[in-house]
Amino acid sequence: MTTVVRTVVPAALTVALVAIGGLHLVWAFSPWPLADKVTFTKTILGSDSGTMPPPALSALVGLALITGAVLTLMVNETIPELGPNWLRTLGSYALALVLLGRGLGGFLLNSGATDEFQRWNTALYSPLCIALGLLGGVVAVAASKR
Repeated sequence: MTTVVRTVVPAALTVALVAIGGLHLVWAFSPWPLADKVTFTKTILGSDSGTMPPPALSALVGLALITGAVLTLMVNETIPELGPNWLRTLGSYALALVLLGRGLGGFLLNSGATDEFQRWNTALYSPLCIALGLLGGVVAVAASKR
């Protein structure tokens, strides 16, 4: 089990965070892979306004997710560590809590949202955040025991 916690869990979390973070960086400039801005806002934001979020906000979320991936690799001792151990561990717990919060609280976002968003949020966005939050929690607990 220790091997899974030291290898598979952080690798899965890192790959997912980098992929989702990269997608948020793309969204700073484009609604890709969705066809247009209205489809994007209906599916991703839950509104039919067609108004994309500010590019800086999308980029900030993307960079935060990628930073979470780097932090995961640092606390797992896969890449060189920066800063004090307590701060990296605290950051890992914070990452897990934010992801769990988005996942569990995300179901509240369905109220008043477009049908497309409700479908995707219920089937993918919120459950994925919960799963990633749990993986992050495993990484944080394992790091704090080292």
